[in-house]
Amino acid sequence: MNQHVDTADRHSGEVPFGLEELFYSRADTRGVIEAGNEVFRRVSGFEWPGLIGAPHKIVRHPDTPRGVFHMLWEAIQQGHPMGAYVKNRAKGGGWYWVFAVILPIDGGYLSVRLKPMSALSTQMLQFYASFAERERREKLDPERSSELLRQHANSLGFSSYISFMAHALGGELAERDRYLRRPDDPRTQILVEMNDVMARVAREQVGLLRSFDALQSVPNNMRIVASRLEPSGGPISAISENYKASSVVISARLRSFVAGDGNICDTMSREMARSLFLLGSSRLLSEMTAKYLKTDPVEGIDWDHERALLTALHQKSANDARLAMGRAAEIAAQLTQQSRDIRRQMLGLDTIRVLGRVECGRMRDNSGGLSATIDQLDEFHDDIKGRLEAIMSLSEDIEQALTSYLRRAHAA
Repeated sequence: MNQHVDTADRHSGEVPFGLEELFYSRADTRGVIEAGNEVFRRVSGFEWPGLIGAPHKIVRHPDTPRGVFHMLWEAIQQGHPMGAYVKNRAKGGGWYWVFAVILPIDGGYLSVRLKPMSALSTQMLQFYASFAERERREKLDPERSSELLRQHANSLGFSSYISFMAHALGGELAERDRYLRRPDDPRTQILVEMNDVMARVAREQVGLLRSFDALQSVPNNMRIVASRLEPSGGPISAISENYKASSVVISARLRSFVAGDGNICDTMSREMARSLFLLGSSRLLSEMTAKYLKTDPVEGIDWDHERALLTALHQKSANDARLAMGRAAEIAAQLTQQSRDIRRQMLGLDTIRVLGRVECGRMRDNSGGLSATIDQLDEFHDDIKGRLEAIMSLSEDIEQALTSYLRRAHAA
């Protein structure tokens, strides 16, 4: 197979480059290019004098939404790594499509970019074209655009954009290995596996939040039913008041569990995403460093300096990934324990619900809507308990998998 032929050849005008090739560039805090590799120079179509000292935006393509760059800059300025699919423009009028890993460094940032080949990549290429057109049509500013891009990631089941990008990076690395017939890499394996687990946690979180919101109306419904069926202070009224008092406590726990800023599900998701993204980044950096071992001299670029930067950043990313994985494992353990605690609290609500069912049976045909209200409770309780069980099981899997990986990595 000729690795320098674009095997996808998806659209005319796409500049070919090999699957095994990686782009590299480094820029200062203003985005001015200070170094790059031959792949970047060749595919972009510029000669070195036209690249070094030029703003990175000289390769910006109008089909890449401005909101993407806004998110990248936002992450860099906060000292966080970030990834993105990017459509770039070549000097000769062509274009090229990459997945970019952006990492902040002292005095700026560097980027390593690979050729994306996944099904998600194709979807994002099409999405970018339509979304960039929307940006222009509605005159969206970059901040509003980035907000809409985050909402798009949420609609795909991701709690944050870094979670989305960790998923994308894992998929691209796995697909690249498959095309290049490389053996499985343990870093990519755990990246893909844990992304899948986190997607399932996110789905359970959304479902739990939906049932939690629906549960808020039930005590009010019970009070309304009680006011129609009996004088104040009757058994149904007492049941509804007891249920309300107990549900308030559980609602507060559920809210801190799945809703609001800093809830534990989102905290674990973000820490996991950060650790997994750093893990994938460290793999790319190690490969990029190896590719820099044999490079022709270029005026204005000190290859020894670039290699040293890459080596140091690879070590830092790998270490930061291990630390973040350790924190994620600790949060997963907390998530498991909180799931158990809330499930125990739900047993108290179950007792009140059973009393309501008994009272409903005593009243028989005169229940006046009480039966339907109790049926709602049955449905919500079963759903909440089932999702808590699922989250508890998944968080146990996460803790065990991360702990096992960290143990093996330390032994190696």
